[in-house]
Amino acid sequence: MPVSKWAEKHRVLTESSIPGRWHNEITPYSKGIMDASFYPGVEKIIIEKSPQTGLSEAIHNCIGYAIDRAPAPVIYVYPDELTARDNAKDRIIPMLDSSPRLRSYLRGSTDTKSSLRVDLAHMTIHMAWAGSVSRLGNKPACYVVLDESNKYPKHKTETTPQKLAEARTTTYPRRRRIWEISTPTDVNGAITVAMRKEAQAVFDYHVVCPHCLREQLMTFDGIRWPKGERDAEKVQSQRLAWYQCENEHCGTVWSDGERDRAVRMGQWRERSTGLELFAHLGTYKPAKIGFHVPSWLSYFVSLSEVAAAFLRWNAVKGTEKALELFKDFCNRFKGEAWVYHRAERKEDGILALADDRPRGVVPGPLPESPGVPRVAALVAGIDTQGSTEDKAYYRYVIRAFGWGEEEESWLVQCGTVPTLGALREVLWRSVYRDSQGNEYRVRLAMQDAMGRLTKQVYAFAAKNKGRILPTQGKRSQAAPIIYAPQEYYPGTTKRIPGGIRLAKVDTTFFKNDLSARLAIAPEDPGAFHLHHGTPVEYAREMVAEYYDEDEQAWKCPDGVANHFWDCEVLALAGAHALNISKWARPDEEAAQPKQPPQQARPAPPPAHHPAARPNWFGGGR
Repeated sequence: MPVSKWAEKHRVLTESSIPGRWHNEITPYSKGIMDASFYPGVEKIIIEKSPQTGLSEAIHNCIGYAIDRAPAPVIYVYPDELTARDNAKDRIIPMLDSSPRLRSYLRGSTDTKSSLRVDLAHMTIHMAWAGSVSRLGNKPACYVVLDESNKYPKHKTETTPQKLAEARTTTYPRRRRIWEISTPTDVNGAITVAMRKEAQAVFDYHVVCPHCLREQLMTFDGIRWPKGERDAEKVQSQRLAWYQCENEHCGTVWSDGERDRAVRMGQWRERSTGLELFAHLGTYKPAKIGFHVPSWLSYFVSLSEVAAAFLRWNAVKGTEKALELFKDFCNRFKGEAWVYHRAERKEDGILALADDRPRGVVPGPLPESPGVPRVAALVAGIDTQGSTEDKAYYRYVIRAFGWGEEEESWLVQCGTVPTLGALREVLWRSVYRDSQGNEYRVRLAMQDAMGRLTKQVYAFAAKNKGRILPTQGKRSQAAPIIYAPQEYYPGTTKRIPGGIRLAKVDTTFFKNDLSARLAIAPEDPGAFHLHHGTPVEYAREMVAEYYDEDEQAWKCPDGVANHFWDCEVLALAGAHALNISKWARPDEEAAQPKQPPQQARPAPPPAHHPAARPNWFGGGR
């Protein structure tokens, strides 16, 4: 019996706005999380979520299931002792008492129920808190729940409360399950770091429009309210907000009730492969998985409440209070880490990033590792310009990316070509070399396909399949890149030979990344380098855009060119698509014991699957 079915049969809620038996339809997204928690091979489940999404109770369901079906010691870890005691009294004991099935395992001791240790007939539940090493360090456990890990106290040593608690599961290598669940704070918060560095697969929940049945990711940009209305209290109290279906041929608006229907019809999909939750788990067998849950999926949060939170921040912009309200909006409603951007870039500062390499030369190996290539792959970003084919031109950059998660990178060449044929020469018929004569070719190109030349870009991508992806910029979406199959040329019934994949790119995500990289000193890890003699035009276009805090978007003043900036954004997206940050250096790879292929570098999904992509997405060299 999967956890979700067990919960509907045996779990009874007491401390809830909807008391009574558990019903999966109230929080449909929790069903996949619960069932995936006990999928073979899964060891850690990371949940970055907004409040009021019902997921803490979903984790209690997992523990209840374990008590009944797979008993073994449990440790709950809370931020402090008071929270641990309160949860023992208000959550854990009521969960056991209210369920006839679980109540049968209680020993009935009053002392047991009021303490930080609950002795059941066949196992023990321990309550611990992040500040107590003794509570974390001396109890073996099969199941560990790290609750609100972002609120754990900061530790000066590398031994964090999470590591101490997780070390307790060593004696249960095949059965252990670890849940880390928290509302995010900033980019250095524990849950965000865990999602970024630990999760081998990250899943987003796709809803289905009740009217056109199109599957889609809900984003804040889809939440609307009457134009010109700025009264947050009015919007919230009168429930004036709605959600608009992203299908341009549908465009219907959803009330809160229709939003709930859309969520009930939805499913989890992995960010990079697009595969459904259990299809991805079965294909790639990740041990650590992550889930992102924003507030607008929740039955307990109205769309108008989300809109009102945004309007409250917008009403005090420019004041000291605005910063706190914006952080609250990002954490509580978007379920995302807060990132503050106020970087002013100057042309001289951009040109100061240049090293002494000539144009077209790839950086060579480091002196301390002369036999190891410094560069993992060359990636190109292309900005398409022009209203007709005879007036078209293409701005491009070719950037070399190094090994490892720092993703240090070097501009190899930038320029403009007049035709797609000339672009082909630059990208794939040209060979680029480092100082030792090692040869490189462009591994992947990402080309802007929106505008009046979409058909030409699609045709170019079809002829060079596996080496280039057409792109569409999106101001905001749930994943940095989402892949959409294209079978026909736009506006026609003419088929694209073999079909192509359009990469929908979250431009805000990659522009934030680019802005941060430009601020790194050239001698520091992750630096963003230029070649000697980089043209001033490049530097001018790299400082064209600015971040508008009022609209939470990057803007370019009218009449100011920003082509090279867009090219570099696409180059970063290309490195992300290739997953270069996970590639191991040749010398490091040789020194490590071989792992099963599905663990080290998964193969792509089958070619016939809707989410299938060319094999260079797997991340190999």
